[in-house]
Amino acid sequence: MSTQHNPAASQPQKRSGQFKQRLLKLILFCGFFILFIFLLASQDSRTAANHKPWHRDLTIAAFEPDGSFLALPYSYVQQYTLANTTFLAKKPDGSKQKNDNDTFSYKVIEQNAQQQLIRTSLRTSRSITIATYQATAGTVTPIKSTVYTIDQISMAAVLALVSVLLLQLIYRFIRRRSFRNKTN
Repeated sequence: MSTQHNPAASQPQKRSGQFKQRLLKLILFCGFFILFIFLLASQDSRTAANHKPWHRDLTIAAFEPDGSFLALPYSYVQQYTLANTTFLAKKPDGSKQKNDNDTFSYKVIEQNAQQQLIRTSLRTSRSITIATYQATAGTVTPIKSTVYTIDQISMAAVLALVSVLLLQLIYRFIRRRSFRNKTN
């Protein structure tokens, strides 16, 4: 009685192994993608300490007596005095549409006496700008601004793909070298 090898029986195991490899590559790609987006945005982050000019889209909330607010570029707030407005929020958070497609929101992070730490977010079709600033009734002092752009997403995708491919090459090299050492 002879035993014959059935190639069809090994197919499900091979497909399962390929699926696991592809799933691992996808998970690695997603992890690297998120990491690189964070790193690219962090590298471009602006703070008072790093002396880079503030992002153009750094936006400040200016509050009117009725509690409504305006979303104003920081450059505008620096140049002009605003009558009948304050930079202190009455409500802990708020949001509004700006220029039809853009969305602006603010959130009071911390409040003491006559100061507030406020975080704002301006979402446009091309970027998201997150800013943190210290506000008093009449002044604004930026602390940090970070921008996430379409360009960063593209660059992060390329860097993630290259990283996964490099890991794959390194893994194959180590496996081949290990196999050669076992056969010798």
